[in-house]
Amino acid sequence: MKFVKRIVLGALVIAPMFGFAEDGESASGVTWEKNVSMGASFKEGNTEQSLYTLDLKVNRLSAEFDLLSSLYAEYGRTGTSTSDKERTEGQVRGQSEYRRTIKDSKFFAGVFGEIVNDSITKVWFRGKMGPNIGYYLMDTDNMKLDASFGINYVYERTATSEGDFGEYRAALNYLWDFTETASYYLNVEYSANVEKVNTDNNGFLVTGVRTKINETLSFFGELREEYDNLPDAGIKHTDLTVIAGLSYDF
Repeated sequence: MKFVKRIVLGALVIAPMFGFAEDGESASGVTWEKNVSMGASFKEGNTEQSLYTLDLKVNRLSAEFDLLSSLYAEYGRTGTSTSDKERTEGQVRGQSEYRRTIKDSKFFAGVFGEIVNDSITKVWFRGKMGPNIGYYLMDTDNMKLDASFGINYVYERTATSEGDFGEYRAALNYLWDFTETASYYLNVEYSANVEKVNTDNNGFLVTGVRTKINETLSFFGELREEYDNLPDAGIKHTDLTVIAGLSYDF
């Protein structure tokens, strides 16, 4: 654990130096991508069910470095017409990643951070941060694919335990604009406790399609799946969510 903490702390010290190493960054070379997506699903009758989601993404892209940030939240309740509704969905997940291309290659290095609160799986707080290195496998006008690997310091507090540990993390991101107005995306993450790789690991998948309605408004359909190999008692290993909604670029 001391080795993992030293790697993380070293990366946090070095990262700002990379970001501000060059004087006078040109504002004309910076591109901002900002959008907010809102989804919902409902069911009425013998069973009454509702689910609301919000996904905010802000990306800063430049020739020197990229800063990718997202905030996802969901809230849902389930019950019957004759009983009180029970809260069955409730999560907040924030992610941020700093990426800097290594010279003129397709490799990049950076720092990844995440915070999670999930009231249903009883993860009251999970925070992680650490360095990673990756490679752009594809980078064209209509198709992008990158893979990365890193090591994080994780602090976690659940309903039954509290502690910190080191974590391996691997991620894959894919985007395909298959027409001028429609795109497909896939994000996959795998993480594992460095001391219990085979018994304490997690998976996270987000995939979906997006179709433009006009210049700023899009319709999307999305599937999100989370897997925990070692959940707390009474919690299932897999959590699957399917949502549809509208996305607004601003």
